[in-house]
Amino acid sequence: MKNENMLTNLFKSIREKIEFSIRRKLSLKYIKILVGVMLAAGLGVLLVFGAITIRDNVTKDYLAIANTLSHDSIGYPDVRKYSEEHNLPVLIYDQNKNLIFAAGPDMAQYGYKSWIGVVRTEKNLYLALNRSSVIFDVPARVVIYSDIREELGEGLKLAEIILIVFSIILFFAVIAIALSGRGIFEPIREMTRTVKEISEKNLNLRLNVSGSKNELKELALTFNEMMNRIEDHYNRQKQFVSDASHELRTPIAVIQGYADMLDRWGKNDKEVLQESIDAIKNEAENMRELIDKLLFLARHDNSTFVFQKEEFSLTEMLSEIIKETQIIDSTHMISSDINQEVSLNADKIRMKQAIRIFIDNALKYTPAGGKITVSLGKEGNSIAVSIKDTGIGMTKEELEHVFDRFYRVDQSRTKDKGGHGLGLAIAKIIILGHNGKLKVRSKVGEGSEFIILLDVSTS
Repeated sequence: MKNENMLTNLFKSIREKIEFSIRRKLSLKYIKILVGVMLAAGLGVLLVFGAITIRDNVTKDYLAIANTLSHDSIGYPDVRKYSEEHNLPVLIYDQNKNLIFAAGPDMAQYGYKSWIGVVRTEKNLYLALNRSSVIFDVPARVVIYSDIREELGEGLKLAEIILIVFSIILFFAVIAIALSGRGIFEPIREMTRTVKEISEKNLNLRLNVSGSKNELKELALTFNEMMNRIEDHYNRQKQFVSDASHELRTPIAVIQGYADMLDRWGKNDKEVLQESIDAIKNEAENMRELIDKLLFLARHDNSTFVFQKEEFSLTEMLSEIIKETQIIDSTHMISSDINQEVSLNADKIRMKQAIRIFIDNALKYTPAGGKITVSLGKEGNSIAVSIKDTGIGMTKEELEHVFDRFYRVDQSRTKDKGGHGLGLAIAKIIILGHNGKLKVRSKVGEGSEFIILLDVSTS
């Protein structure tokens, strides 16, 4: 009973390895193909060999009988003699299938053979061949029974030789297939080991593609590219959470501090009370603004944000924004260069939000007395909205990160400008969401220009 259980477990283990191993499946498949090809080749050789051997011997017998009949007398003595010497039954029929001559064993009992047939007796195996002939100027049918036992024996010997040779070849072929499978699937095993080692702590691990020159290299490169995107997204997420936590920590700390101040002195000191209320309201508003921006980014990242598009006048909207900005800000020169009527099919509220972000950004980084110019025109087949300022400008490195979330330019040049570093990131999402493009030109000390390009046909 114990031995039976061991055998059962062994067969089960082998079956599971075959079922879940690509290498073993491929090896078995190749072996099956090889065995099939070898069997087909061996059978083909036997059939061709047997057919050619039997054909040659039967043809030789027929030609010998035909030659004898060509000069034999009415009694066919030479045919009978040849038949007895070679154990070759011969039957001759007239055109009406009437037997007119028989030599050798009594084969007439097996009936008339129309063209070809096989007759088995106790001692012999005959191949019957029916051929037309002219005997003494009379049409006749000659049926010759050739014994093919010898040819079959030669075929069996050949089959034995083929079986031995093919068995030896198959043995070494199986070993070669098994060994070759190891080399082919070694890169896959290495990839599997590397993938298993990848975790949150070492997302920088990548598959080795130095030794691969086939489809596995393409697979490894694709996997590495995917891991690059995952690592980048993960790092951005970590940075986003870290920056969001930092931005929220400051107003919470301020609110907590003023709450403590109220608890200690604000009940009796009206100045402390009012100062605390104003500070708490201000920080609460900052937190509300930050949370709104974070919710916008989260909805976009989760692909749940939908633009509500409508037809509106872009010219009119820009004019309204400029007037509103001139009322709010009196320390800068706000000018416009809008001389054409342009209609747009877009989300009016979000588009206004994006343009206002660019204008607020220009005001923030332009010293008092500076100039901000809003222009509307065309660049190629696109509508171009330009917001240009005469502010502090940006370096090449700052330009590369200007649309990154929570990114702010050099604090030593911007001093206390406020903000959370999310505005331009949100504006970029809005513009790209309308199939638009953004261009930025900037030079330190001379100002910056943000250009929004919108395609009328796709907007």
